[in-house]
Amino acid sequence: MRVGHGFDVHRFSEGDHVVLGGVKIPFVKGIEAHSDGDVVIHALCDALLGACALGDIGKHFPDSDPMFKRSDSRFFLKTVAKLIYDTGYELINLDCTVVCEKPKISKYRNKIISSLIKLINVDKNVINLKGKTVEKLGLIGKEKAIACEVIISITKYD
Repeated sequence: MRVGHGFDVHRFSEGDHVVLGGVKIPFVKGIEAHSDGDVVIHALCDALLGACALGDIGKHFPDSDPMFKRSDSRFFLKTVAKLIYDTGYELINLDCTVVCEKPKISKYRNKIISSLIKLINVDKNVINLKGKTVEKLGLIGKEKAIACEVIISITKYD
């Protein structure tokens, strides 16, 4: 069994939605990022890659490569999941914490979990997703940024 940890943070920018876990969520702001800025998927990719000692999302999908400009992060996750499965591992636990004042994660929790289930082909009892605020402290508390932390466990399959 191996454990991986991932973290991602992005500033809010002008826009009318954010993408979390592959789900487009209406919002009064957008995300400033090279890709779609999906902090859930970016943190999950880093956790999976880290658990297998395969680097990070920037190594596999560098923001210096114009090919990934405005990319749909679901592509990143599908690619990373296949890489992990091809090395003989399967995901057995995913604990995800989205940190923001708004949008409220509880309203979209089931949609995000359903999206992740489809993207990485796992049972729903493998995924836990929660939203936390920072009690109006710092950039996240002032609604200028959003972050996500993911911890995963993987194991070799037979």
